[in-house]
Amino acid sequence: MAEEAVVPCTIHLSKINVTVLGVLCVFGFLYYVSVFCVIVPWLSYSVPGITNMGVLTVTTCLSLYCYMFCVMLDAGRPPPNYQPDQEASSILEVKRKDGAPRYCQKCQQFKPPRSHHCRKCQRCVLRMDHHCPWTNNCIGHANYRAFFLFLICEQLAVCMFAHVCKTSSPSVLPSLLGGTHTHIRTYNALAFAVALPLTISLLLLFVWHVQLVMVNKTTIEYQEGVTASINAAASGAPLPDLRRHPYDLGLYVNLMTILGSNPAVWPLPPCAPTPGGTSYSTKWDLLSAADAEEHEARLLGLT
Repeated sequence: MAEEAVVPCTIHLSKINVTVLGVLCVFGFLYYVSVFCVIVPWLSYSVPGITNMGVLTVTTCLSLYCYMFCVMLDAGRPPPNYQPDQEASSILEVKRKDGAPRYCQKCQQFKPPRSHHCRKCQRCVLRMDHHCPWTNNCIGHANYRAFFLFLICEQLAVCMFAHVCKTSSPSVLPSLLGGTHTHIRTYNALAFAVALPLTISLLLLFVWHVQLVMVNKTTIEYQEGVTASINAAASGAPLPDLRRHPYDLGLYVNLMTILGSNPAVWPLPPCAPTPGGTSYSTKWDLLSAADAEEHEARLLGLT
Protein backbone atom coordinates (compact mmCIF):
# COMPACT_ATOMS: atom_id res chain seq x y z
CA MET A 1 0.00 0.00 0.00
CA ALA A 2 1.19 3.52 -0.73
CA GLU A 3 2.40 5.72 2.09
CA GLU A 4 -0.46 7.45 3.84
CA ALA A 5 -0.72 11.15 3.16
CA VAL A 6 -1.27 13.54 6.07
CA VAL A 7 -4.70 15.15 5.99
CA PRO A 8 -4.61 18.90 6.77
CA CYS A 9 -6.39 19.69 10.04
CA THR A 10 -8.64 22.51 8.80
CA ILE A 11 -11.53 23.70 10.98
CA HIS A 12 -14.67 24.80 9.11
CA LEU A 13 -16.71 27.05 11.39
CA SER A 14 -19.20 27.52 8.56
CA LYS A 15 -20.46 23.98 9.22
CA ILE A 16 -22.14 25.17 12.43
CA ASN A 17 -25.75 25.81 11.45
CA VAL A 18 -29.12 25.86 13.22
CA THR A 19 -29.29 22.04 13.34
CA VAL A 20 -25.87 21.77 14.99
CA LEU A 21 -26.79 24.47 17.51
CA GLY A 22 -30.00 22.57 18.27
CA VAL A 23 -28.04 19.37 18.94
CA LEU A 24 -25.71 21.28 21.27
CA CYS A 25 -28.72 22.71 23.12
CA VAL A 26 -30.11 19.19 23.61
CA PHE A 27 -26.74 18.06 25.00
CA GLY A 28 -26.65 21.02 27.40
CA PHE A 29 -30.26 20.58 28.52
CA LEU A 30 -29.90 16.87 29.28
CA TYR A 31 -26.67 17.49 31.17
CA TYR A 32 -28.26 20.32 33.19
CA VAL A 33 -31.25 18.18 34.15
CA SER A 34 -29.05 15.21 35.06
CA VAL A 35 -26.80 17.25 37.35
CA PHE A 36 -28.96 19.98 38.88
CA CYS A 37 -32.38 18.31 38.81
CA VAL A 38 -31.39 14.74 39.69
CA ILE A 39 -27.89 14.28 41.12
CA VAL A 40 -27.71 17.40 43.32
CA PRO A 41 -31.20 16.95 44.90
CA TRP A 42 -30.42 13.24 45.41
CA LEU A 43 -26.79 13.15 46.58
CA SER A 44 -25.91 16.84 46.95
CA TYR A 45 -22.14 17.40 46.69
CA SER A 46 -21.13 14.28 48.59
CA VAL A 47 -18.51 11.83 47.35
CA PRO A 48 -21.09 9.68 45.50
CA GLY A 49 -22.63 12.83 44.04
CA ILE A 50 -19.28 14.16 42.81
CA THR A 51 -18.45 10.71 41.41
CA ASN A 52 -21.69 10.52 39.42
CA MET A 53 -21.25 14.07 38.19
CA GLY A 54 -17.66 13.31 37.19
CA VAL A 55 -18.52 10.22 35.17
CA LEU A 56 -21.43 11.98 33.46
CA THR A 57 -19.29 15.05 32.72
CA VAL A 58 -16.46 13.00 31.19
CA THR A 59 -18.74 10.97 28.93
CA THR A 60 -20.68 14.09 27.90
CA CYS A 61 -17.51 16.06 27.12
CA LEU A 62 -16.07 13.18 25.08
CA SER A 63 -19.34 12.93 23.14
CA LEU A 64 -19.34 16.67 22.46
CA TYR A 65 -15.70 16.65 21.39
CA CYS A 66 -16.20 13.81 18.92
CA TYR A 67 -19.42 15.40 17.67
CA MET A 68 -17.77 18.77 17.01
CA PHE A 69 -14.85 16.93 15.40
CA CYS A 70 -17.31 15.43 12.91
CA VAL A 71 -18.94 18.82 12.36
CA MET A 72 -15.99 21.13 11.83
CA LEU A 73 -13.27 18.92 10.33
CA ASP A 74 -13.12 17.75 6.74
CA ALA A 75 -14.27 14.20 6.02
CA GLY A 76 -11.42 13.70 3.55
CA ARG A 77 -11.08 14.75 -0.08
CA PRO A 78 -9.09 13.18 -2.94
CA PRO A 79 -5.72 14.78 -3.80
CA PRO A 80 -6.01 17.20 -6.76
CA ASN A 81 -3.72 15.17 -9.01
CA TYR A 82 -4.84 11.69 -7.98
CA GLN A 83 -4.28 8.95 -10.57
CA PRO A 84 -5.44 5.34 -10.09
CA ASP A 85 -2.58 2.89 -9.64
CA GLN A 86 -3.52 -0.71 -10.33
CA GLU A 87 -0.21 -1.96 -8.94
CA ALA A 88 -0.99 -0.50 -5.52
CA SER A 89 -3.82 -3.02 -5.01
CA SER A 90 -4.93 -6.32 -6.41
CA ILE A 91 -8.24 -4.80 -7.56
CA LEU A 92 -9.21 -1.60 -9.36
CA GLU A 93 -12.65 -0.08 -8.90
CA VAL A 94 -14.12 0.68 -12.32
CA LYS A 95 -17.31 2.06 -13.85
CA ARG A 96 -20.22 -0.33 -14.28
CA LYS A 97 -20.81 0.65 -17.92
CA ASP A 98 -17.46 0.52 -19.70
CA GLY A 99 -15.06 -0.83 -17.08
CA ALA A 100 -12.91 2.33 -17.09
CA PRO A 101 -11.42 3.76 -13.87
CA ARG A 102 -14.00 5.67 -11.86
CA TYR A 103 -14.03 9.34 -12.83
CA CYS A 104 -16.11 12.15 -11.32
CA GLN A 105 -17.51 14.37 -14.05
CA LYS A 106 -18.48 17.07 -11.54
CA CYS A 107 -15.10 17.27 -9.81
CA GLN A 108 -13.22 16.53 -13.06
CA GLN A 109 -10.86 14.03 -11.47
CA PHE A 110 -10.44 10.30 -10.86
CA LYS A 111 -12.05 8.78 -7.80
CA PRO A 112 -9.88 6.88 -5.31
CA PRO A 113 -11.20 3.50 -4.11
CA ARG A 114 -14.33 3.68 -1.92
CA SER A 115 -14.79 7.42 -2.57
CA HIS A 116 -18.08 8.95 -3.75
CA HIS A 117 -19.41 12.32 -4.77
CA CYS A 118 -21.63 14.04 -2.20
CA ARG A 119 -24.37 16.20 -3.68
CA LYS A 120 -24.73 18.17 -0.44
CA CYS A 121 -21.03 18.98 -0.05
CA GLN A 122 -20.63 19.19 -3.87
CA ARG A 123 -17.34 17.29 -3.92
CA CYS A 124 -15.92 13.79 -3.66
CA VAL A 125 -15.33 12.31 -0.20
CA LEU A 126 -12.77 9.62 0.66
CA ARG A 127 -14.35 6.37 1.89
CA MET A 128 -17.68 8.13 2.12
CA ASP A 129 -20.13 6.50 4.50
CA HIS A 130 -23.03 8.96 4.40
CA HIS A 131 -23.90 12.64 4.62
CA CYS A 132 -25.17 13.35 8.13
CA PRO A 133 -27.70 16.20 8.41
CA TRP A 134 -27.14 16.37 12.19
CA THR A 135 -23.47 17.28 11.70
CA ASN A 136 -24.02 19.24 8.47
CA ASN A 137 -21.06 17.31 7.12
CA CYS A 138 -20.11 14.05 5.45
CA ILE A 139 -18.90 11.10 7.45
CA GLY A 140 -15.89 9.74 5.60
CA HIS A 141 -12.36 8.44 5.96
CA ALA A 142 -10.94 11.37 7.92
CA ASN A 143 -13.67 11.64 10.58
CA TYR A 144 -15.28 8.19 10.72
CA ARG A 145 -13.26 7.18 13.80
CA ALA A 146 -14.53 10.27 15.63
CA PHE A 147 -18.07 9.46 14.52
CA PHE A 148 -17.83 5.87 15.77
CA LEU A 149 -16.34 7.01 19.12
CA PHE A 150 -19.14 9.57 19.41
CA LEU A 151 -21.71 6.78 19.17
CA ILE A 152 -19.88 4.85 21.90
CA CYS A 153 -19.46 7.84 24.26
CA GLU A 154 -23.03 8.94 23.67
CA GLN A 155 -24.30 5.49 24.65
CA LEU A 156 -22.19 5.61 27.83
CA ALA A 157 -23.54 9.06 28.69
CA VAL A 158 -27.14 7.97 28.09
CA CYS A 159 -26.63 4.84 30.19
CA MET A 160 -25.23 6.99 32.98
CA PHE A 161 -28.20 9.35 32.70
CA ALA A 162 -30.63 6.40 32.88
CA HIS A 163 -28.75 4.88 35.83
CA VAL A 164 -28.85 8.13 37.80
CA CYS A 165 -32.55 8.70 37.09
CA LYS A 166 -33.53 5.13 37.97
CA THR A 167 -31.46 4.96 41.15
CA SER A 168 -32.49 8.38 42.42
CA SER A 169 -36.23 8.04 41.73
CA PRO A 170 -37.22 6.56 45.14
CA SER A 171 -35.36 9.36 46.93
CA VAL A 172 -36.04 12.35 44.74
CA LEU A 173 -39.59 11.88 43.47
CA PRO A 174 -41.38 11.91 46.86
CA SER A 175 -39.75 15.19 47.84
CA LEU A 176 -40.49 16.71 44.45
CA LEU A 177 -44.09 15.56 44.33
CA GLY A 178 -44.73 16.73 47.86
CA GLY A 179 -42.95 20.06 47.50
CA THR A 180 -42.98 23.12 45.36
CA HIS A 181 -40.39 22.00 42.79
CA THR A 182 -42.72 22.38 39.82
CA HIS A 183 -39.98 23.50 37.43
CA ILE A 184 -37.81 20.48 38.30
CA ARG A 185 -40.69 18.09 37.63
CA THR A 186 -41.28 19.81 34.30
CA TYR A 187 -37.60 19.62 33.36
CA ASN A 188 -37.40 15.94 34.28
CA ALA A 189 -40.48 15.08 32.23
CA LEU A 190 -39.22 17.07 29.24
CA ALA A 191 -35.75 15.50 29.51
CA PHE A 192 -37.26 12.02 29.55
CA ALA A 193 -39.42 12.83 26.51
CA VAL A 194 -36.31 14.03 24.62
CA ALA A 195 -33.92 11.32 25.82
CA LEU A 196 -36.11 8.28 25.13
CA PRO A 197 -36.49 8.59 21.31
CA LEU A 198 -32.94 9.94 21.06
CA THR A 199 -31.58 6.92 22.90
CA ILE A 200 -33.50 4.43 20.76
CA SER A 201 -32.48 6.02 17.46
CA LEU A 202 -28.80 6.37 18.40
CA LEU A 203 -28.72 2.84 19.78
CA LEU A 204 -30.01 1.49 16.47
CA LEU A 205 -27.45 3.63 14.62
CA PHE A 206 -24.68 2.34 16.90
CA VAL A 207 -25.64 -1.31 16.36
CA TRP A 208 -25.76 -0.71 12.59
CA HIS A 209 -22.27 0.79 12.49
CA VAL A 210 -20.85 -1.93 14.73
CA GLN A 211 -21.98 -4.41 12.09
CA LEU A 212 -20.37 -2.30 9.35
CA VAL A 213 -17.09 -1.93 11.24
CA MET A 214 -16.87 -5.68 11.81
CA VAL A 215 -16.79 -6.28 8.03
CA ASN A 216 -15.02 -2.99 7.09
CA LYS A 217 -17.93 -1.81 4.98
CA THR A 218 -19.54 1.61 4.53
CA THR A 219 -23.26 2.37 4.35
CA ILE A 220 -22.93 3.18 0.64
CA GLU A 221 -21.08 -0.08 -0.04
CA TYR A 222 -23.83 -2.00 1.73
CA GLN A 223 -26.52 -0.27 -0.33
CA GLU A 224 -24.62 -0.82 -3.58
CA GLY A 225 -24.21 -4.51 -2.77
CA VAL A 226 -27.94 -4.92 -2.22
CA THR A 227 -28.72 -3.03 -5.45
CA ALA A 228 -26.27 -5.16 -7.41
CA SER A 229 -27.88 -8.34 -6.08
CA ILE A 230 -31.34 -7.17 -7.13
CA ASN A 231 -30.13 -6.12 -10.60
CA ALA A 232 -28.33 -9.43 -11.10
CA ALA A 233 -31.38 -11.42 -10.06
CA ALA A 234 -33.66 -9.37 -12.32
CA SER A 235 -31.40 -9.83 -15.35
CA GLY A 236 -31.11 -13.58 -14.84
CA ALA A 237 -27.33 -13.34 -14.50
CA PRO A 238 -25.53 -15.52 -11.95
CA LEU A 239 -25.47 -13.93 -8.53
CA PRO A 240 -21.94 -12.77 -7.64
CA ASP A 241 -20.47 -13.62 -4.30
CA LEU A 242 -21.31 -10.19 -2.91
CA ARG A 243 -21.07 -11.34 0.68
CA ARG A 244 -17.33 -11.60 0.24
CA HIS A 245 -16.58 -7.94 0.68
CA PRO A 246 -13.10 -7.29 -0.79
CA TYR A 247 -12.05 -5.01 2.09
CA ASP A 248 -13.11 -7.43 4.84
CA LEU A 249 -9.73 -8.51 6.26
CA GLY A 250 -10.94 -10.10 9.49
CA LEU A 251 -12.25 -8.45 12.65
CA TYR A 252 -8.91 -7.38 14.18
CA VAL A 253 -7.45 -5.99 10.93
CA ASN A 254 -10.76 -4.25 10.18
CA LEU A 255 -10.60 -2.51 13.55
CA MET A 256 -7.00 -1.45 12.91
CA THR A 257 -7.98 -0.11 9.49
CA ILE A 258 -10.73 2.08 10.95
CA LEU A 259 -9.54 2.89 14.50
CA GLY A 260 -5.78 2.89 13.95
CA SER A 261 -2.87 0.48 14.13
CA ASN A 262 -2.32 0.97 17.88
CA PRO A 263 -5.10 -0.63 19.97
CA ALA A 264 -3.99 1.36 23.02
CA VAL A 265 -5.31 4.60 21.50
CA TRP A 266 -8.60 3.21 20.18
CA PRO A 267 -10.65 4.56 23.13
CA LEU A 268 -8.97 7.99 22.96
CA PRO A 269 -10.64 10.82 21.01
CA PRO A 270 -8.76 11.75 17.82
CA CYS A 271 -6.56 14.83 17.74
CA ALA A 272 -6.27 15.00 13.94
CA PRO A 273 -8.05 13.63 10.87
CA THR A 274 -7.24 10.05 9.90
CA PRO A 275 -4.39 10.08 7.34
CA GLY A 276 -4.47 8.27 4.00
CA GLY A 277 -7.69 7.27 2.29
CA THR A 278 -6.55 6.85 -1.32
CA SER A 279 -5.71 3.12 -1.17
CA TYR A 280 -6.86 0.16 0.90
CA SER A 281 -5.66 -3.39 1.33
CA THR A 282 -7.97 -6.16 0.15
CA LYS A 283 -8.23 -9.81 1.13
CA TRP A 284 -6.55 -10.69 -2.15
CA ASP A 285 -3.53 -8.63 -1.12
CA LEU A 286 -3.30 -10.71 2.05
CA LEU A 287 -3.65 -13.93 0.07
CA SER A 288 -0.91 -12.81 -2.32
CA ALA A 289 1.39 -12.02 0.61
CA ALA A 290 0.65 -15.41 2.19
CA ASP A 291 1.36 -17.19 -1.10
CA ALA A 292 4.65 -15.29 -1.47
CA GLU A 293 5.74 -16.30 2.03
CA GLU A 294 4.81 -19.93 1.36
CA HIS A 295 6.76 -19.89 -1.94
CA GLU A 296 9.79 -18.40 -0.20
CA ALA A 297 9.61 -21.04 2.52
CA ARG A 298 9.54 -23.76 -0.10
CA LEU A 299 12.60 -22.33 -1.80
CA LEU A 300 14.43 -22.30 1.52
CA GLY A 301 13.36 -25.87 2.20
CA LEU A 302 11.40 -24.95 5.32
CA THR A 303 8.24 -26.75 4.14
